[in-house]
Amino acid sequence: MKLIFKLAYFTIFLVATSSFAQNETVLKDETNTWFTVLNRLTINPKWSVSNEIHERTGAFLTEQGTFLWRPSVDYHLGENVELSVGYSYINNKPNHPNPNPKIGVIENNIWEQVLLKNKIGNVNFQHRLRQEHRWFDTVGQNGDGSYSKTGTDYANRFRYRLTLNTPLKTFENGKVIFFQAFDEIWIPQNSGLAPKSLSRNWMYLGVGYKFNTKTNLQIGYMNQRDVLANNTFITTSILQTTFVKNFDL
Repeated sequence: MKLIFKLAYFTIFLVATSSFAQNETVLKDETNTWFTVLNRLTINPKWSVSNEIHERTGAFLTEQGTFLWRPSVDYHLGENVELSVGYSYINNKPNHPNPNPKIGVIENNIWEQVLLKNKIGNVNFQHRLRQEHRWFDTVGQNGDGSYSKTGTDYANRFRYRLTLNTPLKTFENGKVIFFQAFDEIWIPQNSGLAPKSLSRNWMYLGVGYKFNTKTNLQIGYMNQRDVLANNTFITTSILQTTFVKNFDL
């Protein structure tokens, strides 16, 4: 098992670094601001239900970007293995410099996920593997130069996130200041689920304050890098605030 985790760390490092080569054109987006609320209701040691709400704005709070709602049902095989099935509703409006038409589009997707956990010293690791089945609006240009929705398309996508979390300071009352980082790769797939390319990479660094075992607040910086064309990328700086509140029945 340790060998699998080591190979995963090495693989994501190679993909994240080699996929973005030299001699590239990079378009810079304005700073985005993302706000996330994460909740989980534990029903019993085996089952839980989770919910995510994301509000994402562009140009530092001045442009509406993405609203996302993502509920799921989770089955816990043990302390270190978790299986989930979920749904995502995504209302997205591309911002400059993305060349896509600046009209809102809707995506609905269904996904399956495996979450693996391990610990090395005082550093906790999570490996999140998610398979998405996506239905999303397509957009076409009208005769007057405007854009409108033309229908719905379907695509598959695979995502892998490696997260590490470690305490920086633990107080006598049990509250904790912690450091968290993750890297996530997004890989579109063909109809047979074979990978086609790397379309996006997320790299995040942040700190958090744990009020108790069920509640924490995190603030961090994330760099989003999107593939626009061969050797052409859009890079976006994102200031992200995340509030986590979990519950037990």
